Amino acid sequence: MFDRDATELGPVMAELVECNRLLAGGDPSPALRLRRGIAYGAARDHRTALAELEAAVRGDLSEEDLAAAHRRRAVLLCRLGEYAEAETAATESLAVRLTAAGYTARAMPRCLGGDLQGAWADTERALLLDPSYTGVHAVRGRVFLALGRPADALADFEVSTRAEAYDGDARIDRAECLLILGEPARAVAACDEVVAAGFLWPGEPVRVHLLRARANLALGDPIAALADCFLAAALSPHSPEVYEVRAAAYQAADSAGDASADLARAAELRAA
Repeated sequence: MFDRDATELGPVMAELVECNRLLAGGDPSPALRLRRGIAYGAARDHRTALAELEAAVRGDLSEEDLAAAHRRRAVLLCRLGEYAEAETAATESLAVRLTAAGYTARAMPRCLGGDLQGAWADTERALLLDPSYTGVHAVRGRVFLALGRPADALADFEVSTRAEAYDGDARIDRAECLLILGEPARAVAACDEVVAAGFLWPGEPVRVHLLRARANLALGDPIAALADCFLAAALSPHSPEVYEVRAAAYQAADSAGDASADLARAAELRAA
């Protein structure tokens, strides 16, 4: 769903320079604001991108561009955790033009906001509209995972992975599926791929380190698990889950005292 390859940063900056040159030259057109919004989004400056897209949708855009601008607003709002606003923006996109990408953009905030049935329905609508749209599979995979259907989720993540139509979270979700399905070695390998590719969003490093720690525990390697737990603790020292997973690793490493201390710390954080 989200095209965010870090190797594209050079061209993205070149596009931003060109857009800013045109703006400084007196071009205030909505089409240019849309271009700038797309470029800032690719550069991961989400708030600036959102401001540009909101300026664009207030202007005179073609039907195709208006639908795309609202859809991109939905994606950005979802990344910022503003799920209700993201759903509204995606619905505005669909009101302009029905597209598989629009339904997918609405499915994501619905899924993350807890409306799993609504999210699933939107992913099915997307596939009915365009069966070749691979971006929807990463989102439907998340829905299946949340619904407790890891095998179906994994099948969707495999499609999105082959098509490279997925984001960092979806790659970690794929590793989660593998662990749930009793394949910890493949889960570790999947986490290794995420770490090697680099992280794209806040929260991803902690999640992948904890997942890899759990997978290594399942493989009987508490030392490797502890290494990831310490990395996660350095990144998120106030997360109770970090200490709970590390306690399990300490327990597996026959360090009961350290395990008890971490469990106590986790309890304190959950009670706070």
